[in-house]
Amino acid sequence: MSNRPQKDASRGLRLNMIVDYINRRTPYGGVTLKELSDRYEVTERQIRRDLDAIQNDMRLPLRKGEKVVDRNKCAFYSFEVGYLPSLSPEKATAIFISMLQQQGSALAGHLNDLKDALVSTLFKYHYNPKELAEEKLQNRIHLVEEALADPERVGDFFTRLVTALKDCHRVKIKYFVAHSGRVTERVVEPYGLICKRQNWYLVGHCLKRQAIRVFRIDQLENVISYTNEIFDYPKDFNLKEHMAHSWGVINDGEECQIKLKFSPHVAFRVKNVIYHPSQVLETELEDGSIIVSFNVCGITEMKTWIVQWGDSVEVLEPGWLREDMCRLAERILTLYRKND
Repeated sequence: MSNRPQKDASRGLRLNMIVDYINRRTPYGGVTLKELSDRYEVTERQIRRDLDAIQNDMRLPLRKGEKVVDRNKCAFYSFEVGYLPSLSPEKATAIFISMLQQQGSALAGHLNDLKDALVSTLFKYHYNPKELAEEKLQNRIHLVEEALADPERVGDFFTRLVTALKDCHRVKIKYFVAHSGRVTERVVEPYGLICKRQNWYLVGHCLKRQAIRVFRIDQLENVISYTNEIFDYPKDFNLKEHMAHSWGVINDGEECQIKLKFSPHVAFRVKNVIYHPSQVLETELEDGSIIVSFNVCGITEMKTWIVQWGDSVEVLEPGWLREDMCRLAERILTLYRKND
């Protein structure tokens, strides 16, 4: 059976197919009017009208160039801003949902524009919006996430840091230090960005401390770009290697092996989720509990995670961490009993 479209195909369907085809051909220089005319069995005059609709109605800018083919000069049409990936409805929906997950994050300020572009480009023209019903889909998905109090401000700082990271220029930051409750001023050479549970962190060389430091972006009070102060990104620095053993976002260089015993009623969850690349299931006990080991640094962050499990987890090793958790439990108990 021929894959060619039927002659009575609607103009909307033809526009959809033309966009898809130009998408695929843009990396290779584009397509000619004759190629489109032959492929979709309409006149070149009609193809010109279709291309006008793609540019003016669908707002997808086209670039017109010329090439010599078989000694003849031909006009080629391609998309001006890169090219759009050819996405199935399922993949477009997956992107749409993943964008919803970023509501309230540092990326929130850009999401509405991106979402509108996705809907207009993919949903509205590629697929029947009544069938996809993206607004209905959005209303039927509820995300339980933390949200920033001022995502637009944080998003602005985030954008400046991404630019500094890309262009290798320094930034001056005002940063709220949680443990001291003070705002400090630093000049930082950005090395990378880390995302942990939708919270973003800057990793960079702090000129004040002359060391690599991590800064939580929503604790920044200002970011000033020093575009004239370019730095050389260290050739021996690799962000993934630097963070490889960190439990969270802190690399304190003090790596050790942690052994935890999880109770039977949460063992299935621990076996189904990789919480750290070093995670190893050491033993499955007869009562259904399991012993899991991790080789990590930044144990301060891990303590918070351990507390979240309540009485479903027990620290077996090392002894000092077991004692730390015991003292922490005593302080929590004192807090709740002080008014009894």
